[in-house]
Amino acid sequence: MCSLSLSLVFICVWSIWTSAYAAGCGENQRKVNGRCCDLCPPGEYVKEHCSDTQQTVCSPCAEGYYSDQYHIFGTCEECQSCQENAQKCTPTTNAKCFCRPGFLCSNSVCSTCEENKCVMGEKVNRTDKPMGTRLIEYSYRCEPSCSHTEYFDVKEKICKPRAKCSLFGLSERSPGNITHNSVCDGGVLPERPGFGGDIIHVILGIGFVLISLTLLGILSYASIKKLRKHKPDEKPVSTTVSDFHLSKEESGLQLIIQVESKNEDSWCDSFVETVTPF
Repeated sequence: MCSLSLSLVFICVWSIWTSAYAAGCGENQRKVNGRCCDLCPPGEYVKEHCSDTQQTVCSPCAEGYYSDQYHIFGTCEECQSCQENAQKCTPTTNAKCFCRPGFLCSNSVCSTCEENKCVMGEKVNRTDKPMGTRLIEYSYRCEPSCSHTEYFDVKEKICKPRAKCSLFGLSERSPGNITHNSVCDGGVLPERPGFGGDIIHVILGIGFVLISLTLLGILSYASIKKLRKHKPDEKPVSTTVSDFHLSKEESGLQLIIQVESKNEDSWCDSFVETVTPF
């Protein structure tokens, strides 16, 4: 266990010593032929390499050349040329190219341009082709911006659904294309955004209103019928014996009661007449 630890320590120390020896130079220096030589800064190149008697001699990049990092090369890189407009090259930065409106970059550095041949209602589809460590060439093809059931509104720059003439009960005069809406017989040419969707919403709205009115009518009818059912009868209630369906015995008993009642009323009247003074 102890020997393993000593071995690990030795390996670490040896690695550190080797790295220090290999590096052995300061920042922005590189070992050349056993000497630590200075690197030339951005915007300059190595005019004379370092020696036993002198350090690296650097010189500014000539016009049309640049270097954008520390290096030990004897030349600067040539600025790229641009077919169209460009941001000017400086000793420390390369030129940046770009194309004027209506044209597309042919590669990743935009050194050349090609015309954008896509028309209104079409979009550009780009394919990349690597040509090296830095350069990538571009190729383009045009594709429709909208689906086959839509058209591209030039004013609003968006895709909209084409009108369906069958919703109006009309035949289609023109099916429309990538930039124009459909035309129906009778001169129907919907121009409002999303007209196909709007007409569906109108139909659904009318249907909803009709259903609501129907339900309201049913509820009103049920309420009126219920009120009529519970309304009190205004006809006078009959109290004659003939209004009731009685048996023979019940009818006879009722007749006797009525006769006795009349006799009692007559006796009472006679008694009153007797005791009443003139």
